[in-house]
Amino acid sequence: MILQEIFPNAGVTHEVLDINSEALQTLYPKIPGFRFNYVISPSIADAESDLATSALDRIVLKHIRSQSDLIVTTGLTAIAELLNSSAFAPMLILTRTDDEFDIPALTTDSTQTIYVTQRLETSYSNSKALAIGKVQNSLTEFCVSFCKLNNFNSNALESGLTVAAEFSQAGLLSEVDFTVTGVDSQSEAEEFAFEFITKLKPRGLAHHHLLRHEDNWFFRFVSLKASR
Repeated sequence: MILQEIFPNAGVTHEVLDINSEALQTLYPKIPGFRFNYVISPSIADAESDLATSALDRIVLKHIRSQSDLIVTTGLTAIAELLNSSAFAPMLILTRTDDEFDIPALTTDSTQTIYVTQRLETSYSNSKALAIGKVQNSLTEFCVSFCKLNNFNSNALESGLTVAAEFSQAGLLSEVDFTVTGVDSQSEAEEFAFEFITKLKPRGLAHHHLLRHEDNWFFRFVSLKASR
């Protein structure tokens, strides 16, 4: 599959064969901090479903996960996505409820640890799932403390917009990567993209690149601090 660069180097192409492709190593290198990943599909009501993603978008997501020390998500996203564990990195599920989670990540054995912010005595079918106690302060403060304590430095954030905006407004997002799918026009894709980024109320994020594959548009915004 070929990714065509639209910005900043118009006309340059990148061949992507799999998650280990050299092109992806260059376009999406490992970075410190929190990297938010999302997909927007204007033609599909549930933009977080598998229907909204393309084969190349899923390769990019897996590559980003492979560059991460920890995958951070929320209970709401985990339930909506029927989330599985990842083979690339452990996962932290942020939740304030002690209700039972009937999701593959907690019911199916995994190679990576799944941390869940529920009562310490909570048990799960997945032997690698571990309850680490309730969140006593804000989600962002808890997450930062947890990552520092466990030496997780490069983290993927896979959540809804509300939680992502909390991380953004706290100045914690080093990068925002998202795909607009099912759109033929560059101007239309950019309209959706900048409307989306505005919702995050970003602090110090600059447009880094725009790539295209068929009707999929790959946007990357990077913290000005991280790009120095």
